[in-house]
Amino acid sequence: MERVRGEMIASQWRLLSETSKASIFRQLTQIINELQSVPCPTEEVSNVDGGPIRDYRLQPSSRGPFRTVSDFHVSLQNTITLASLDLATSLRPETISDLTQLITFHETVSRAPVLTHGDLSSLNIVIHKDTVVGIVDWKTAGWLPYYWEYTVAWHANPQNYFWQDEVANFLHPYDEALAMEKIRRGYFGDG
Repeated sequence: MERVRGEMIASQWRLLSETSKASIFRQLTQIINELQSVPCPTEEVSNVDGGPIRDYRLQPSSRGPFRTVSDFHVSLQNTITLASLDLATSLRPETISDLTQLITFHETVSRAPVLTHGDLSSLNIVIHKDTVVGIVDWKTAGWLPYYWEYTVAWHANPQNYFWQDEVANFLHPYDEALAMEKIRRGYFGDG
């Protein structure tokens, strides 16, 4: 970080004009599109080296690698499946409904993983005036579901909740995925 000349976007955001912000959003969109266009070498969900992914919202924070996106989703669901929900007699109807929605959504995700930074908070984007000069902190980068970058960026670092209002300006908003991530976090206490 010492070699990148600039400031974290979090420290400069309130000082930037709307024109500057729009320029930064365009640059970030281009960077993310380029990143996600890198062909996935396998169907695995893994870090960039093929090992476990890191995400501090998850417990444990290091998981996998997973053979498929489906295997990854089952892990996120704490191995709960639709079949096991059918057998659950002690769960409230609201819980069964929520978890059914979550699992059903996960089962519809059929796209191959995409290359993802995994932590696009405003603390990891470095700018100089109107120019994005770097994205730092790549330890959570990996091959993850298409929606992952958006839901991770939206669940902003507690030091910069303002970023939740900004991520849809440079990442494609996946509202259903975000709603499902909120359900997952609510039931499994991750993050």
